[in-house]
Amino acid sequence: MARTICDAFRASILLSAASLVLAPAAQAQRVTDNAAAGAEDAFGTSIGNERVGLYSGNDVRGFSPVTANNIRLEGLYFDRPAAFTDRLVQSNVVRVGLTAQNYLFPAPTGIVDYKIRPAGNDLVVSTMLGLNSWGGGRLEIDTQIPVVKDRLSLVAGVAGFVDELAPGNQSFFGSYALAARWKPGRNIEVIPFWSRIDLYNREAAPLYTPEGAFLPPRIERRKFPGPEWADQRNTVQHYGALTKARLGGGWDFAAGLFRSTSDSATNFATNFTALRPDGTAVRRITSDPPLSLAGTSGELRISKSFTEGPRRHTLHAALRGRERVSRYGGGASVSYARAPVEQLLDAPEPDFRFNPQTDETVRQAIAGIAYDGRWQGVGGLSVGLQHTWYRKRVDRPGAALARTDDEAWLPNVTASIEATKRLAFYGGYTRGLEESGIAPDNAANRTEALPAILTSQVDAGLRWKIPGGMSLVAGVFDVRKPYFAADNANVFRELGDVRHRGVELSATGTLVPRLTVVAGAVLMKPRVTGEAVEQGRVGRRPLGQPSRILTLATQYEVPGLDGVQLTLNVTHRGTRAADTRNLVFLPARTIIDAGFRWRFDLGDNPALLRVTMLNVMNTYDLALVGSGSYQVNAPRQVTMFLTVDF
Repeated sequence: MARTICDAFRASILLSAASLVLAPAAQAQRVTDNAAAGAEDAFGTSIGNERVGLYSGNDVRGFSPVTANNIRLEGLYFDRPAAFTDRLVQSNVVRVGLTAQNYLFPAPTGIVDYKIRPAGNDLVVSTMLGLNSWGGGRLEIDTQIPVVKDRLSLVAGVAGFVDELAPGNQSFFGSYALAARWKPGRNIEVIPFWSRIDLYNREAAPLYTPEGAFLPPRIERRKFPGPEWADQRNTVQHYGALTKARLGGGWDFAAGLFRSTSDSATNFATNFTALRPDGTAVRRITSDPPLSLAGTSGELRISKSFTEGPRRHTLHAALRGRERVSRYGGGASVSYARAPVEQLLDAPEPDFRFNPQTDETVRQAIAGIAYDGRWQGVGGLSVGLQHTWYRKRVDRPGAALARTDDEAWLPNVTASIEATKRLAFYGGYTRGLEESGIAPDNAANRTEALPAILTSQVDAGLRWKIPGGMSLVAGVFDVRKPYFAADNANVFRELGDVRHRGVELSATGTLVPRLTVVAGAVLMKPRVTGEAVEQGRVGRRPLGQPSRILTLATQYEVPGLDGVQLTLNVTHRGTRAADTRNLVFLPARTIIDAGFRWRFDLGDNPALLRVTMLNVMNTYDLALVGSGSYQVNAPRQVTMFLTVDF
């Protein structure tokens, strides 16, 4: 059934794309999207479906800002239980190190700040047609619609996707969004928005868990072993409104109220357990009853600025809050006889008998004040203090109501010194109370929400604007958090403390004429400490953390070929501990992507064609899902994206 839907959708993509060519011309909107050209540093920039840099929302200095709930939308606090659609957001930037210096209330391991798609006085329809060598495809349509000049404009988008993933499983999903930008006054902007993602028929990707201290034998990629009935169905919605206003006299106001939901009607996990070197395993399929996760969050902020000659002072006061309600657990599983992992399972779906589920409620309130001072040509100082109240209630079947109540003071201080017009130094300290995510699918307590944790970060470094167009950032950091991993009973829980200490480097800009470079490196010494380490139950290397990460993204404008750029992306990760006891390690790996970009006119309409070969060397790698559990990476693939602005 899933493949029939996919085939029909591929045909509709081609028909829709052909019809859109007849639309009238307008000002460019998405054709100018270019993550490498738009990156101010190599720490992580995403624009549309392009991403460059060392970090992402799931990995900053070895930790996840998304899991820690360090998400901002247009700079405002947002508790987001699931991903945004690109129909709503245009881009996101990782704020860490120097880029977090001017950011209100920075967080350990950084913040990911999302920007809603802009809208103006021009009617624009942007389309993107995507195809790949695996037979997948997508069609995206984004519009900006002026209603009242300089007052009201709309942003609307719709998209459909057919994807095949690395194991060969397929999925079909659609995404939609609608937002407005209303300016009731000269210095007031109000942005209400709504978005939705529907995921249909995503077959559960298999996990591979060896029965001993060894890596799985090589798994054939793009060969899905079934069953096709283990499909996931999920719906994600985000809606709310935010406003920003300059009130005069140096006063600024900002506020946002947001609601997010993630509902899974069906959810499956397929795990090949007790996997042996001969490639045989016991297949276990787990099914969950409907799962739900809903969050309400918001922020109210007022700021006062005043100048004193070359110095500018700003005082901030903010209130933030969230409530997250979730229902999880209750899954049932069935196991099948040992067989080769590539053997297709076509058995009928069993009658899963679900268990009672766990209900959980988290409420958190944060009050903060901050000072930000900027002295032109000298430097800056930011000092903040937050107080947070955290409350969690967990109602597990057959157990007493579990209560967690905590509160903490969270200071932060950052400073920068401009030694010259080109050279600046920075340093900072930040403390935070963060979420720690949920237990992974291979754990005995899978899907269980984990407690909030206190974290801290110290960093320092420099920025040098090199004559000729390059910018260099070099820094050191020390991040400390409680360490969560699976214990001897395979229960995912706190087992000690972890410290990530390292050096990060970023070089961006025009290296030579026509050549744009985004290059970064992280050299890190991640270590776990605590009683479990001393007893030998946990190794000193934290799970999945490499000691080095290197990245390079380049774009070269070809002389004589107007609008053509050659692209090259290289990512290298060092060895990684594959289990909590450090008995198994994943080898270092390097992935290379290469292709070209071509800016041209399709009739009177600006267009962009991007063709990329992903994983040029067809490098085989394994991704860690949990201690001793793996998924395969994607083999070589060619993708094509044609963007046209009408």
